[in-house]
Amino acid sequence: MLFRNTERRYGIVAQLLHWVVVALVAIQFALGITAHNLPFSPTKLGVLAWHKSFGLLILGLIVLRLGWRLYSPPPTLPATMPSWQQYAARLSHGLFYVLLLTMPLVGWASSSAANLTVSVFGWFQLPNLTAPDKELAKTLVSTHIVMSWILLANIVLHASAALWHHLVNKDDVLRRMLPLSHPTHGDHSR
Repeated sequence: MLFRNTERRYGIVAQLLHWVVVALVAIQFALGITAHNLPFSPTKLGVLAWHKSFGLLILGLIVLRLGWRLYSPPPTLPATMPSWQQYAARLSHGLFYVLLLTMPLVGWASSSAANLTVSVFGWFQLPNLTAPDKELAKTLVSTHIVMSWILLANIVLHASAALWHHLVNKDDVLRRMLPLSHPTHGDHSR
């Protein structure tokens, strides 16, 4: 089991960061939808507290993942992949990083503007990013929701492309991110 990425496959660190963030983003959507559908109440505030904590955890993991990406560059895309698909893959990955870095910050700012405390799993509180401002809070919440829809669309596109590569192209694009999976093409020793 390799820790670092190779030319053909992601190492265990990149795989672990990827799949943990996938799970946390799924939890975030469930918490966000649940909170959105609740009336203002202690229950809603509790769900939002978990949503904020997991959002900040994702922010930390994405920063870690970007650092790991600099230390251990990702595998190259297959040479057989058309250039437009390579561009789309890079654009999609870039959009993931932008959204997963900025969404928690927008959420934090919206909480600050709504004069709501941001606590990380009850361990410590974060300072407010802005003074209370109801109009700003509404704008930031709307922005956060739009960003979540863009993120969801990018997830669907990303997962569809991975499945396309696996089921139709029958290449290793998906397999190289799966733990305990071995490439079917090229050097099997990696």
